[in-house]
Amino acid sequence: MVDVFDVVSNLVVAWLTGSAVVFAEMAQGLADSVGSVLLVIGERRSQRPGDAEHPLGYAREAFFWGLLSAVAMLVIGAGLSAWRGYEQLARPQAMEMPLLALAVVGLAIVTNSYAVSLSVRKLMAEHGSLGGAFRELNRPLVKSALLRDAIGTFTSVVGLVALLLYQALDLLIFDALGALAAAAMMVVASIVLMMQARALIAGQSIPDDILAQLRATVGAVAGVDAVNKLAATYAGASAVWVDADLDLDEHLDTAEIEALLDLIEKRVREVEPKTQRVRVELNSPR
Repeated sequence: MVDVFDVVSNLVVAWLTGSAVVFAEMAQGLADSVGSVLLVIGERRSQRPGDAEHPLGYAREAFFWGLLSAVAMLVIGAGLSAWRGYEQLARPQAMEMPLLALAVVGLAIVTNSYAVSLSVRKLMAEHGSLGGAFRELNRPLVKSALLRDAIGTFTSVVGLVALLLYQALDLLIFDALGALAAAAMMVVASIVLMMQARALIAGQSIPDDILAQLRATVGAVAGVDAVNKLAATYAGASAVWVDADLDLDEHLDTAEIEALLDLIEKRVREVEPKTQRVRVELNSPR
């Protein structure tokens, strides 16, 4: 409801003032709202259990909806902002009540900055550092929300500077440039999110340090002679699949092999708690 109120209020102020910058704020908020809805849909759909048509489940569907969210930012946010900025540049429209426009953009800076601070504190509490959080995050819902809040803050700051320059120099070109700059930032953010979604859909590997730790852990299990190959990829919004090709001690009997597989799975989950599936291909050194 808060997002809807922000979009509607910005649209009303953009209509009253004729400001391209405020219109860009509205477009960014609308793209943010649509993107959030798409991500929530993806998160819920990805949690459906497997069926005959999708025996391994729907976990990867979250990445597809993350891609749609990025497209929404590009088309709605950047597209509308660029259109209004160009209109103000090609056919300048005199701005009314510029102080109202300044107040709205200033309020947007405060609200977006607060949202960013909440997201950063949450991620640092969960991962220890913001860098570690971004390195390990495969959840498009969380990562996209943080990036969209940050873009909202940056576009608001740029818009405020543009409106202040307009006030000081009485040149409408700054209002147009503010909207175009906001569009450019949203284009960059959407491309970043699209590249992330593409990598995850294609089966992106987990970070190298965790992968090396998994290999060392599996190789240290008694009965494992060699780790020929070990791969771990993101399989959903909060799921990892691990595939291993192992050489086992040829003297193990069936019961011992079953116990060994259970132990390997347990050790893997200790290293990477998000592991949803462990598939092991067994070989003998001979």
